[in-house]
Amino acid sequence: MDYSTNSDINTSTLYSIVGKIIDVITDYSPLTMFLLSNQKKWEGMDTRFPIKYQKSTNGMNFTGLEKFNTNVTRNRTYMKFDPVGKEQPVVVPGLEMDINATKPVINLLKSKAEEAAIDAADDIATQFYTIQTGKNFLSVLDVADDGSNVSTYGNLSRSTYTGIKGNYTGSVGTLTRAIMSTMYNSCEHGKESPDLIIVPKAVWNYVESLLTPTLQTSITKVSLEGYPQWTRNGIVPSKAGLAGETGFNAIYFRGTPVVADEKAPSGTMLFLNTKHIAFYGLPTTVNGYKPFTWTSDTIEGVYTKVPKTFGWSFSGFNVPIDQYGVVGHILLNGNLIADNPRLFGQLAGITGV
Repeated sequence: MDYSTNSDINTSTLYSIVGKIIDVITDYSPLTMFLLSNQKKWEGMDTRFPIKYQKSTNGMNFTGLEKFNTNVTRNRTYMKFDPVGKEQPVVVPGLEMDINATKPVINLLKSKAEEAAIDAADDIATQFYTIQTGKNFLSVLDVADDGSNVSTYGNLSRSTYTGIKGNYTGSVGTLTRAIMSTMYNSCEHGKESPDLIIVPKAVWNYVESLLTPTLQTSITKVSLEGYPQWTRNGIVPSKAGLAGETGFNAIYFRGTPVVADEKAPSGTMLFLNTKHIAFYGLPTTVNGYKPFTWTSDTIEGVYTKVPKTFGWSFSGFNVPIDQYGVVGHILLNGNLIADNPRLFGQLAGITGV
């Protein structure tokens, strides 16, 4: 029975509000949390990575007194990246603050600030998995592409500078270990190899079924302790090892954790080298803006804590001159940059096993 429509009860009985807001809409991106938790500091007008894009045409074999080739050759250029800003407003009407102050169950001002921060993190996660357009942050899809979908990277043409091509295979269809191995090999160069593989949940299930035969000898341990857990600070052996950290199941492929990310595009598998990609955060110097972090005390959801790192800042609350209320602005400035795209790969169009 819906007692809210019963006039005898709803006119004689108080109702109870649970002192926590439940977030039922936001999807979680462990990769986004990892990138935002391990920012590097932006320096200078733009960020440039010098690259060697071709071999010298000099050098020769000789048997006698042949003249050496000493022409000057230009074999280097640079990738260039510019910073971008992301703003999220926090707007609270003054009358609502006044009412909330009379008998608060949840602090209105604090909860609105946390809500805005969570929405900002969710928007940023979406941008990290969306090919850049307009003023958005660069994404992992921009990196892990061979020119099929993203023709330039770092202000350079991938058709001209082929060394900045990522590795891309589209229309995969049925996923096999051979396909995964081929992409893994393409991303290996010297001592560098993928150290994280990101997939959406459906593809994680495909990987699990592919690798199940190799897990049979340890299935008792897996069933008791769960899969190893990947967190924004690295791998822990099992759920039992988590201490105040959010962990996500990881299956190992060639010693590399495969982790499900709710924001990852459908049907994709991304091979990443986390030593060569980072969010470069640009600290704000504008008066009133201060470095910012939040812990979601009033909202229970997938984003519980984002650390205070270089790019985050908050303006504080300001009172508009012609409105009764407060307005604040959460900012993240910088960009997501990879210094060596050929170490990254993407399988797209995965439909099953």
